[in-house]
Amino acid sequence: MSAETTPQTKGATTSAPATLTGRLRLIGPGIVLALASVGASDMITTMNSGAEYGLALIWVFTVGILLKFVLSEAVSRLQMSGDRSLLSHLTSFGGRLFPALFLIAELLVGLFFGAGVIAVTTNILQALFPVLPFWPTADVVLLSAAVLVGIGRYGLVEKAMIGFGIIMFFGILALAISVFQGQSAQEVAAETIAPTFPNGSIITVMSLIGGVGGATGILAYSYWIREKSWRDAQWKPVVRIDLFISYGLVFVFAVAMSAVGAFILYGQGFTIADNGSLFAIADSLVTRIGEPGRIIFLISFLAVVYTSVLGGFSGIAYVTADCIRVLRRFPHQDKPEFEMSAKSVEFRGAIVYLSVATLIIMGLGKPVTLVLIYAAISAFILPVLAIALLVILNRTSVPAALRNRRLSNVLLSVCFLLFGFLAVLQARESVMGLLG
Repeated sequence: MSAETTPQTKGATTSAPATLTGRLRLIGPGIVLALASVGASDMITTMNSGAEYGLALIWVFTVGILLKFVLSEAVSRLQMSGDRSLLSHLTSFGGRLFPALFLIAELLVGLFFGAGVIAVTTNILQALFPVLPFWPTADVVLLSAAVLVGIGRYGLVEKAMIGFGIIMFFGILALAISVFQGQSAQEVAAETIAPTFPNGSIITVMSLIGGVGGATGILAYSYWIREKSWRDAQWKPVVRIDLFISYGLVFVFAVAMSAVGAFILYGQGFTIADNGSLFAIADSLVTRIGEPGRIIFLISFLAVVYTSVLGGFSGIAYVTADCIRVLRRFPHQDKPEFEMSAKSVEFRGAIVYLSVATLIIMGLGKPVTLVLIYAAISAFILPVLAIALLVILNRTSVPAALRNRRLSNVLLSVCFLLFGFLAVLQARESVMGLLG
């Protein structure tokens, strides 16, 4: 699973393994994608679902995960259709338009992303080690992420995230199994296991479908597989296995967190409103399964949030840097001397931007107007990406093995319609917030 197991030569000069065992040895970007895509907000979403509906909405998360698998798989096919970056590919459909749009979105994402996740990571560490002061600890967490990603060695980030991912995976499984013990939990499982539709609300269902997994991670996946030199059609089976494992992990996370919410909170009318509520749940676990349950929850919580810090910094930096590179160099961005690199000035400049923005927003608070604009713009990333993939991947210039098939076109159309509808709802909510 290490990045070093794959040759890092430019271009697809090395043959992809033909056996399942050989392909499994190379997985890694998918795990990074999974860990980057889930964070504290996803814990709140899935646990609230369990608290209100028990296990009855697992099917909703499953649909959302499948649709994001479709988008990620299509992004990877576009990436492998030529030895150029994702944003460079997108210039074939609109010139500088997509790099400009995605740059605006990523700058806004980067403005607010770090402050939230760094603060939560620091709060978890303080819950585990109460003697730690907030600001020095936050500075260390931020510096560790900035240095680890800013070094420009993707393999190092991948190894670190896989290590934390193992902790997270076994932690949340152990927690879900622990809270399942007892007659009341088993009764909740039996009562709510049948799929249901929440209060007849299509908007609630669609919002939950879009709720687990992030847009930036889907874009960044193309850069992570490029770092592994998976650069043409022969790597498609490897990518699909990698993505299958990725979204399998996201599914396990969603089910386990829904189960924890269901077995602890179902029928109590309790809603997890913010990150502080998660700490209250950690404390409540002491009376239910003892102090080890609280520690397991906090360590799993820490792994979830810190991996989202690393994955988010890496993903935002790659996408932002490539947007800047393409906008500066277009239409000559594919010349060898302008190659996209994690050691480039643009990439490291993006890391500096993320770090400075994190400190400013943590110190001053989030400006409401910018938050509303950010929410509206970032909501359009997935539908815009879906329509671009529908157009580009149906062109005859794309190798036949990587072109869309009928099922891909149908599923990408569903992605466009669903995520487009959610984007319109978010834009409407943002406009009302600005006016009201």
